Amino acid sequence: MSRALVTLRQVSKRFGDTEVLKGLDLEISEGETFVLLGGSGSGKTVLMKHLEGLLQPDAGSVIIDGHDLRRPEELEVVRREIGVQFQSGALFDSLTVAQNVAFPLRELQHLAPEEIDARVEAMLDLVGLRAAANVLPGELSGGMRKRVAFARAMVLHPKLLLADEPTAGLDPITTETVDDALVAAHRQLRATAFIITHDLPTAFRIADRVGLLFEGKIIEAGPPEQFRASAHPAVRAFLKDWLAREASARED
Repeated sequence: MSRALVTLRQVSKRFGDTEVLKGLDLEISEGETFVLLGGSGSGKTVLMKHLEGLLQPDAGSVIIDGHDLRRPEELEVVRREIGVQFQSGALFDSLTVAQNVAFPLRELQHLAPEEIDARVEAMLDLVGLRAAANVLPGELSGGMRKRVAFARAMVLHPKLLLADEPTAGLDPITTETVDDALVAAHRQLRATAFIITHDLPTAFRIADRVGLLFEGKIIEAGPPEQFRASAHPAVRAFLKDWLAREASARED
């Protein structure tokens, strides 16, 4: 069995009178894609910010690749090993697709220009956007911008990818295209991934394990087929609500 790259132990976080995380435990194995589900306001983004080191727990520990994120010197090491795909994409509008993807290489690594060009070209090939290398983000569709953001997050070959709603706002066909890019990159680069989504088809398509965050803890986590068969009342309610929304959307 692969070693744990990410370990959270009894992580708690409170904002004022609201306790968002309540003694949360989680392990993510090296090379695994873990997809986190949860209702709005359940604390998914708060949890991801702990993995980025943007938030520190009030209690408990966050360990990534053996580094304790409570220690500033270890946090700096970990941040160089993490790629982040933001929900909005956060692309630079004045830079071309290739320049956006190259940005972290130019800022963080001392590489020859030809090596940067080769890395960028390889990543754009991986997400099917080599032909768009010289296009500005404003000229791209929503799905294409998501894929560019993903390519930029992965161009440093990070040990850990963090992705917040990578398919939010996309139609079903475009969503599948983005899902395929995620799966292809995972297989080729073998990065560990922590992905937040509200989209169950995406979760079941790309995940090695799916977890549900409910009342401050991950109450269920397992392979997609195991998750779908869970008898936990909160999981059953989450799946039922999603199925009802899907049925309503189809009727509309």
